[in-house]
Amino acid sequence: MDRSLFDLNPNPVLIYDKDSLDILEANGAFFEKYGFQKDELKSLNLHDLRPKEASEELHQAIENREDNESNHIEVARHQTKEGPLIYVMVSSHPYKNGYKNARMAFVHDVTERVEAEKKAKRAFDELNHHVNHSPLAMIKWDADFNIIEWSQRAKEITGYPKSLVLGHSPEVFNFHEDDLHVVKRNMNYLISGKGDKTHFEVKMYHQDGHLIDLSIHTSVMRDDSGDLISVLTFIEDVTDEKQAEIRYERLFENANDGIFIMDGDEFVECNTQVLNIFGLSTKKQILGKSPIDFSPEVQPDGQKSAGKAHKKIQKALEGTPQVFEWQHQTWDGKAVDVEVSLNQLQLVDDVYVQAIVRDLTEQKKAQEKLRKSEELFRKLFLKAPGAMVMIDTKNRVQKVNKSFEELFGYDEKELLNEDIDEIIVGEEDDQIVPRMPDEGFEKDKFYTDIVRYTKKGEKLNLLLGAIPVYLDDDPIAGFGIYVDITEQKKYQEQLKQSVKEKQVLLEEIHHRVKNNLAIISGMLQLQAFEADNEEIRNALNDGQLRIQSIGIVHELLYQSENFVDISFEEYISKLIDTIKNTLPFNHQHIDVKVDTGDVLMDINQAIPTAILINELVTNAYKHAFDDDQPGTIEILLREYDQEISIMVRDDGKGLPEDFLVEDHASIGMNLIETLTNQLEGELSYTSDKGTEFKVVFESKKQTGSGSILLSNGNGTS
Repeated sequence: MDRSLFDLNPNPVLIYDKDSLDILEANGAFFEKYGFQKDELKSLNLHDLRPKEASEELHQAIENREDNESNHIEVARHQTKEGPLIYVMVSSHPYKNGYKNARMAFVHDVTERVEAEKKAKRAFDELNHHVNHSPLAMIKWDADFNIIEWSQRAKEITGYPKSLVLGHSPEVFNFHEDDLHVVKRNMNYLISGKGDKTHFEVKMYHQDGHLIDLSIHTSVMRDDSGDLISVLTFIEDVTDEKQAEIRYERLFENANDGIFIMDGDEFVECNTQVLNIFGLSTKKQILGKSPIDFSPEVQPDGQKSAGKAHKKIQKALEGTPQVFEWQHQTWDGKAVDVEVSLNQLQLVDDVYVQAIVRDLTEQKKAQEKLRKSEELFRKLFLKAPGAMVMIDTKNRVQKVNKSFEELFGYDEKELLNEDIDEIIVGEEDDQIVPRMPDEGFEKDKFYTDIVRYTKKGEKLNLLLGAIPVYLDDDPIAGFGIYVDITEQKKYQEQLKQSVKEKQVLLEEIHHRVKNNLAIISGMLQLQAFEADNEEIRNALNDGQLRIQSIGIVHELLYQSENFVDISFEEYISKLIDTIKNTLPFNHQHIDVKVDTGDVLMDINQAIPTAILINELVTNAYKHAFDDDQPGTIEILLREYDQEISIMVRDDGKGLPEDFLVEDHASIGMNLIETLTNQLEGELSYTSDKGTEFKVVFESKKQTGSGSILLSNGNGTS
């Protein structure tokens, strides 16, 4: 019977020596399972059935067995002849049928079971790994919605450890405002059996207090009667996405451009700027409509709006971005030029078109303004009467106008990209003119007289105006404007020659007037020497002084650079010397003080003023002091607020008590009154510890003739 069990057993059976572990016998199933031949049996040992790394397991099994009892090894690793491993369960029993120290071992192949268990364990470990490392937190609830599983990711998202939440319902968490009601509403929905899964979003406070946004997906397991067994919840932290969504919404709404979202050719969303472009007040006026509702029938390029829009939208839906100009119209029919950008937009499983619309109204105005400005500049440059050239930063010609070609005899083609100075500047010209972009040219303009040469070599006297052009502090170009002043130069030379001749003639006239006055003065002086009558002699001396006074003025005019600003300081100084030399010696003890205050007059007022001062000073010399009486005469000239005052005062004996100017018929007093009237001034006088005569008149500087005729015919200038 034992032999039949041995030979006919479908599982491997072997007999081995319990001390040496040599295999003594084996059944057919053994040879089939392990791949050995029967003639190899004599050399086989139990160690040959184990992989080398499993030898220690065999030693432990032998040490733990009881020699006279049956032993069982739960699972062991064996190795076939060809090398593949198998998992087996071995039971051994004492065997003495013909053998002294033997045991019979029954081998059961459990490889498939072990592999299945390993696969299941791997699947469990993999699932456990994914659950704990997934970006989604997993929470398992019992039928009463109490937590029975809490993943590591759930702790990371919420901050709550597993020990604080196990066995608790959702009330353990601090939800934002009314979001706990949202959770309970979804719980009741699942409990009622109306559905087996839900998805909703709530805000919840993290354990450390900050607010987080959660996206919650929940599904349930039910028994055959439909009652809850368990609930599985996956939670996703969408805080960053929510913040990004808020930022996108702000960008979307606050964008300077209009933004549409279109489902085909139908508007499903738009921002506020679209309302501004189309002149609308609410989105309801736009959503559900198409671009054709806000476009004219025909575009400016002649294409029909409907056909062109359809083609552009289809290309965008196919993934080809479209950028083009379009003419929309506002709700009240006003045309609006825009630039449209169409792009494909994938949202979940649906494909949309995103349209960005930029209002080109102001840009078009700016372009038109720029076009007009460029046209004005072009016409100004090309048709300007002055010769103009535009150069680059290396002083090379970029453009010249018609006047330049006519002035210099060059055609523009001959000048392009040539250094302008190498073409029209003469070799002997050593005048330094700044070149682009020298410091002398930098951010400024200058004008200068220059000499340049035409294509034929003709010399031109020119006025050059150079204007640099800078953009963002960098030079980009320069303009040169040439004005032909050749004829003007000739005229200036002629004028200088004419002025020089007239100057010589004028000097000769002054010289002759001075000489003639000197002759007349000399004749009066000789006549005075011959006169026997003292009164006649004095009258001749007075006449001589008046003539000499006029001569001094002419001498000053001869020396003056102009007839408008004549200084009286030198005149009065010379006048005093003349008076002292002309009057008798008994007047030499009188001291004269002069202060002209830098008063300047033109020739029309200077001559009568000079004669007036002569009369006033001469009167003071002759009448203010007794013979040999010392005294002082002061001559003061002042100008204030366009008024000139002349004061001649002395510290002499004063005027008689009954003195009146109009009662004195002397030539001197008549002359004083006449000269005052001629100056349109006022004469006043006082007599207190001396005498003061004062004449005040308005300062009038006029160019022109210097001739003045005295109104009563008593004298000329």
